[in-house]
Amino acid sequence: MPEKNAYSIILDGNGEAQCVIKTTEVNIMPFNEVTETFAKTEGEGDMTLEYWRKVHKAFFSSALEKTDKTFDENMLVVCETFEVVYY
Repeated sequence: MPEKNAYSIILDGNGEAQCVIKTTEVNIMPFNEVTETFAKTEGEGDMTLEYWRKVHKAFFSSALEKTDKTFDENMLVVCETFEVVYY
């Protein structure tokens, strides 16, 4: 679980360090309450909430299948905001 003000080393697919981040905010909220602002900050796809929900629903659904659970719009998700402090 990410912690506010904690530092993390981000690795690429080969396990090589790419940057260091500092977590600036951690929010736990229902999937269906994630905001447009958070989706845009995450910076994926076209940066809309619609896109964020589509790709994350697919990701969570796939991951949950392995645990015999199903996706639910009300399930809690961890939303982490961070800044890159070394690149």
